[in-house]
Amino acid sequence: MSANLTHFGSGPIMPASGSPYTGFESEMRAFPIPSTPPGDEPRPTGPAKLLTVRDLCEVFGVTPGWVYTRTKRDAIDPLPAVRLGLRGKRFDPDKISTYIRQRERHPVSATLESPSGSAPIEGKGHFKLKRKRVQTGSVRLREDGDPAWWEGFYREDIVTEAGKKVRRRRAVNLGTVKEFRSKKAALQKLAVILEPINKAKCSPKMMMSFRGFIAKYRTLKLANQKGTTVHGYETNIRAHYLPEFGDRQLSDISPEDVQIFINQKRLEGKAVQTLRNLKWGLSSIFESAIKHGYVTSNPAANADLPPDEVKEDPDLPTGNQLSQLIESLEEPYATMVYLFAVSSIRPEELVFKWHDLNPETRDLKVVRAMNKGKLHTPKYHRGTRPIRLTEADVERLLSLMRRRNALDDDWMFPNRIKKAGKKMKPGPMRYEEILARKIQPVADRLGLPHITWRLIRHWGSTQMIGNKVDPKVVQQRLGHSRPDIVMRHYAHALDERADQAAGLVSDQLGCQIPAASAVNPVEA
Repeated sequence: MSANLTHFGSGPIMPASGSPYTGFESEMRAFPIPSTPPGDEPRPTGPAKLLTVRDLCEVFGVTPGWVYTRTKRDAIDPLPAVRLGLRGKRFDPDKISTYIRQRERHPVSATLESPSGSAPIEGKGHFKLKRKRVQTGSVRLREDGDPAWWEGFYREDIVTEAGKKVRRRRAVNLGTVKEFRSKKAALQKLAVILEPINKAKCSPKMMMSFRGFIAKYRTLKLANQKGTTVHGYETNIRAHYLPEFGDRQLSDISPEDVQIFINQKRLEGKAVQTLRNLKWGLSSIFESAIKHGYVTSNPAANADLPPDEVKEDPDLPTGNQLSQLIESLEEPYATMVYLFAVSSIRPEELVFKWHDLNPETRDLKVVRAMNKGKLHTPKYHRGTRPIRLTEADVERLLSLMRRRNALDDDWMFPNRIKKAGKKMKPGPMRYEEILARKIQPVADRLGLPHITWRLIRHWGSTQMIGNKVDPKVVQQRLGHSRPDIVMRHYAHALDERADQAAGLVSDQLGCQIPAASAVNPVEA
């Protein structure tokens, strides 16, 4: 039987609270705990009252069994006592306190990963510590398939959705007999799976299906995202993630599963950019799961993507073609396309109010955007940004404002107020509907190439870069966070710049067309 003596670690030892022997307090304060070995300490100057076994237990908080074990005749580490006759014992409180002080155990916190199950404590011997169970698992050969395959078994601690910790038996397909020709090789494969589970710091997995976590992901992450971001994530969740991983446990999805998913989408003909978006979206879901404690690793982080495909740049419209289109459109669609072309903003940012325009400084502030009828902040990393216009641009906008008798707080391009005799909620036009209903039909009638908002935006950025506008200015006008994005994705070579580059190199060689007689005939 052992006693809990850790509370004797500091200060003089006092009687327990409520003890009838509180009279010893003044006497024990008179005898400080010595630092010399037992037997060599100086004798106290005053008489010390000896304690009985009962007194000793109450004053020092020990049990009678602890006392009797250490006062036997053959005790290995006897307790200092004064014997009275055959069975009588009395104890000096000063000697007892010294005895306890020299043998007290300090609280120790340690992480044990060695198989011995013990740890040295300040040279005072080895003490048993609680150790995490290490398992090797088991394997068996399954011959019910073609080819035969190895099945591994192990146990794993999990936390159910109700928060209860349980241990479950797991079965895993280790591979075919062609991959692992012996049971030893299969066990080695299983050991790789068990390595993170056997670590002392491994915490139990949370049992949560992928479909169940998506419901939490919508609340935890997507609720704070912009409409365009939510639309992209929801499309991938509905069309790709849930059909593949919906009913699987979140913690059971491995990097191999994610790589197979990416490769399968490539075989279905998905573009490289689509695969990149699928990887990024899946990685975001698992990062959120790690943050909230449902998994410990991100299986999508290191998924490999195929190289970029060879793709030709689309033909950009020319300035003459855009002018022809604008002249053929009715108002306010003509001014809408004109403003979009000269400003090179994003189409979702075409939600201006008249007070966003400052005619004196010729600045038009981009302060809001809209997607699917919902307003949100622009994508620009600094929030709002001014777009500098020319005097002719400002005058065209003011002319439209005067014709419509618009107020400063009105929308610059409002939607229709009436539809089928019913009033609609006033708001800005939706750029998605304007392109399909108003712009592209006119372009087709004029025989112009395919026109989209993206191609018009690329045309504007190309004109600025081709005419040596500072890339930093172009970056701010387009609303990007870095100038290199403009150069890599939005700048196309102008014909005159391409001719200049071709002539510069060719003229250095003095290219001459060889005479017909100098050409060697092709051998038959």
